[in-house]
Amino acid sequence: MPRVKKKGSNKKAKTVVKGAKAKKSKKSSVVTYGGYNYIDKNYKPSKEDFVVWMWMKGEKPLPILAEAVAAESSVGTFTKIKTMNKRVFTHYRAHVFEVLPVQDNAGFVKIAYPFEHFDAKNLLQFEASVLGNIFGMLELDELYVIDIAFPKKFQRYFSGPIGLNAIRKYLGTDKNKRPHVGTIVKPKVGLTPKEFAHVAYEAYIGGLDLVKDDENLVDQPFCPWKKRFDEVYAALDKVETKTGEKKLYATNISDISLERMLDRLDYVAESGAKMIMLDVFVAGPAVVKMIAEEAHRKGLFVHAHRAGYAAMHRGRYGYSFGILAKLYRLLGVDQLHVGTGVGKMDGSPTLIRHFGSIVRDRKLKESWFPFSLSMEYEKHVAKTFPVASGGLHAGLVEGVVEIFGTDVIIQAGGGVHGHPRGTRAGAESLRAAAEAAAKGISIKTAAKRNKALKEAIDHFGFVPREHVRAMLNFGSRNKKTLEAMIRKGGYDVARMFDKTLDPRGD
Repeated sequence: MPRVKKKGSNKKAKTVVKGAKAKKSKKSSVVTYGGYNYIDKNYKPSKEDFVVWMWMKGEKPLPILAEAVAAESSVGTFTKIKTMNKRVFTHYRAHVFEVLPVQDNAGFVKIAYPFEHFDAKNLLQFEASVLGNIFGMLELDELYVIDIAFPKKFQRYFSGPIGLNAIRKYLGTDKNKRPHVGTIVKPKVGLTPKEFAHVAYEAYIGGLDLVKDDENLVDQPFCPWKKRFDEVYAALDKVETKTGEKKLYATNISDISLERMLDRLDYVAESGAKMIMLDVFVAGPAVVKMIAEEAHRKGLFVHAHRAGYAAMHRGRYGYSFGILAKLYRLLGVDQLHVGTGVGKMDGSPTLIRHFGSIVRDRKLKESWFPFSLSMEYEKHVAKTFPVASGGLHAGLVEGVVEIFGTDVIIQAGGGVHGHPRGTRAGAESLRAAAEAAAKGISIKTAAKRNKALKEAIDHFGFVPREHVRAMLNFGSRNKKTLEAMIRKGGYDVARMFDKTLDPRGD
């Protein structure tokens, strides 16, 4: 039996390369993985390793499931192979270095992958390896990738965003640091370019910083992209002249044709506008990287909508949005939807605060609740502006600021256009709420001096910051208890705490 010193370890550990008899699955005639040992509890990941944290459950004992996942995602297959050699197994295999059972056949697993395993300049190869075939394995009944820590050596292949500070400087909020406020023109589809631009004008003149297309509006016959862009940009220019405030329009350039996307990007840049929008999940990482780099070369910010991500993020198979948030930041998006914690989208205040930290913080700390690995971004990776959007209105702004602080973009669609007096008053209510919350003034107190804000909270309701703070404090005060419950009960218990705060408030 060979003995080799493990890379990234300061101890000598036995590496078992043994022939194992193939075992039959209870569910089918497919043989289980065998032949090699990927579990090495003495292994200490090096600073160049990729570390992956997973929850898995299946019909076999947890160590066998962990072996299977490590093998399939690195150098192995379902049985011992004649072509394996010591060099490959020693330097390129995955290392299962932590196994935390909840049941005999379920638990949490940490796996380290050597940098040399990957085509590091190629994110698609990484995803195909670590987020690929493992989800189709018959041995698994559940598989959820909780987090991935990307080494700095890998991060150097990405340019990152222009970022939060540059957007603040452009809009002139780098001094007062108030939250940015925006809207999505509603109805989502159906308006003509002139109708769309009128709604945008009303939103801008009411005080909003940003107007954006919805994710499913691009170039339909009733609202052609170029005509819509020209009309909205004219409205934007008119409002900037009238108010002296800079405004942004996130026009959706997403398309199956790269040529059409690049043509639209060029048109936006040539017009003097400053932002494009991309449906990043459906576009895919290769497109996101290319479009972001081209946009940045032309001085444009990239607003990233995450439509479709929840297919991966929710349920018993998939991976956390936090992983995508890390990748989108590296790929260069400047604004990214991360959830609200208090609106209509999935995610507790604690989890959404965590997603906000992923796109803004330099250092991420390891924790059990709400699940994260320690990781530090390279210095060149600027901050991405988190976007809170989905079921928001002025009465929820206090809670959003409690979750994110003031470095957040608060977007409301129905919460602006559904105001009793229409879009302009809805925009005014959102801006007033954001300014009050940034100063620590209660929204209800501010509403006494602002008619539009009072009408908004009377119509939509109000959630005080204390309500949200109580939920956040519950997690921090009971962290050890919650971790113990999760360790004992598994990922189903963790899901119990990942619930959006009821937005109806008081």
